[in-house]
Amino acid sequence: MPVAPPRPEEATPLELVRRALVGFGLLVYAFVVWAAIAAYRRKWIGRGLLRRISTGFGRTFVRAAEREKAGLIKVGQVGSLRSDLIPAEITDELSKLQDRVAPHPFPEIRAQLEYELGRPVDEIFAEFDVDAIAAASLGQVHRAVLEDGTEVAVKVQYPGIEKAVAVDMAVTRLGLWVFNFLTVADTRRIYDELLEAIHGEMDYIREGETAEEVNRNLGLAEELAGTYVIPHIHWQYTTKRVLTMEFLHGIKINHQAELRAAGFDIDEIALRTAKIFLRQIFMDGLFHADPHPGNLFVDSEGRIVLLDFGMNRRLEPHIRDAIRRNLVATITMDVDMYAETLAEAGFVDRSDLPKVRELATIQFDPRFFNLSARESARMDFQSYFGETREKMRDIKSFQLPNGVVMWGRALGLLMALCGELSPDARPNDVVGPYVLEFLQG
Repeated sequence: MPVAPPRPEEATPLELVRRALVGFGLLVYAFVVWAAIAAYRRKWIGRGLLRRISTGFGRTFVRAAEREKAGLIKVGQVGSLRSDLIPAEITDELSKLQDRVAPHPFPEIRAQLEYELGRPVDEIFAEFDVDAIAAASLGQVHRAVLEDGTEVAVKVQYPGIEKAVAVDMAVTRLGLWVFNFLTVADTRRIYDELLEAIHGEMDYIREGETAEEVNRNLGLAEELAGTYVIPHIHWQYTTKRVLTMEFLHGIKINHQAELRAAGFDIDEIALRTAKIFLRQIFMDGLFHADPHPGNLFVDSEGRIVLLDFGMNRRLEPHIRDAIRRNLVATITMDVDMYAETLAEAGFVDRSDLPKVRELATIQFDPRFFNLSARESARMDFQSYFGETREKMRDIKSFQLPNGVVMWGRALGLLMALCGELSPDARPNDVVGPYVLEFLQG
């Protein structure tokens, strides 16, 4: 009778305590930043000192997240997209935080893989590359070949990552509770959505099912036929902590020199990618919430290869419809429609609509609205974001409906990617015609 592979080693209680202390240290530093902001508003300190303190916190958080990985990276990435709420010096540093880290030693990965699949690696795969082709905060990917010659990518979750994430999220929950009175949103909703997203990302069966559902949904869009490809899932070699999928070749979507050498139009690649994700977000409701360059390739036929569906989200129909109309209002700069749709989606009470209109007027300021990536790089948004934060603090009823945190992340990453690919194109010029065509319908 074969002996079951041993369970991989996990973090010790002492290591988890050390991890918690790192998180508490970041909380204390965050309180220092808050105190500096309060002192600056009262004109007790100058702008230069506030910038140094904020930048120092951002750099410290990034170093800690890159070292500790797990949940800290996810929290930092979400924070990097909220420059409307968080000081720019902090978001500028957090934006450097990539979900790509040094891989774990292969013996740890082998132990996890064999424990999950119940058999030695050599009995399952004809080939298995020891070196990872990608490593992220929760797991890493290896190329392999099945016994029948099929080339596959095998994603393996790090042993004991559940406990590390639990510690990170417990500290995050405490931090959001402590600073709840400083924000314009109910931070409990932010925590619940982050927690659900990370737990979903650690469930590889759910990830595989999401990839298949997104593939089916996109297959109903005739205008997208032949523009994308999603890897096939090999369910017989997939568990909650191991995901085996078709290995797809391609050029990384932001490697523009290689794409041009292969004869591809970069602007067309950007527009095609935008259409694929806008369809998911605003029409299908279930969407890939992590459209950064590490998850997107272009194959030899010019199709966009979508990878890593671990971070995904589903919007309720009434929220999706209201947000859809809100995007139309944004594109057309309709202040009244913008305010009404936020109320419909549950962001604000109707009693605050006059203040929302004031906020929209600031957001649609021609000096800052619909800028290309190149133009944005030359602008100083300090006063703009400062005024935006002040107006948002006046909207006492503001809250984030379920699903909106991940929606904001996905849309923010998508717009950043389009800006990187087409730095001279304005967002409305890239996606506006398509958005208006199918969102208004």
